[in-house]
Amino acid sequence: MKKVIFLSLIISLIIGSCIQKAKVSENTAKIENTLVSVSFWKDTLGLAPSECLASIEKINKAIDSIGYPDAGYKLWLIQGDANKDNRFMMEGYWPNQAIYDTIHSNVLYKNATKDELLGKLKMVEYYRFTIVK
Repeated sequence: MKKVIFLSLIISLIIGSCIQKAKVSENTAKIENTLVSVSFWKDTLGLAPSECLASIEKINKAIDSIGYPDAGYKLWLIQGDANKDNRFMMEGYWPNQAIYDTIHSNVLYKNATKDELLGKLKMVEYYRFTIVK
């Protein structure tokens, strides 16, 4: 009898674990980003890319805390000599226009983007793209 109870307990734990893993997988499914923003930034001061990246990571943490971990920014260092002052490209990735608007109007996002370092850069071009399906 003790063996049957023990085996029942083990089987219950295994089944419970499988069900829990399935729920976690469902809840953490990635959202497809269908909107991308790209901006080019002029840097006449020669800021360190690592400092700019730290500022971008602060903004991404705010976006995550708003509830959109699959949205945010990537910072790119522009290579080549074609335009020496345009040093950075910032790529934004967003699930859709409505979520883009929600994030950009949120006070957490607005506070995170009030960054002294990023304020030293000047955006020279900005584009938004939607995915073709």
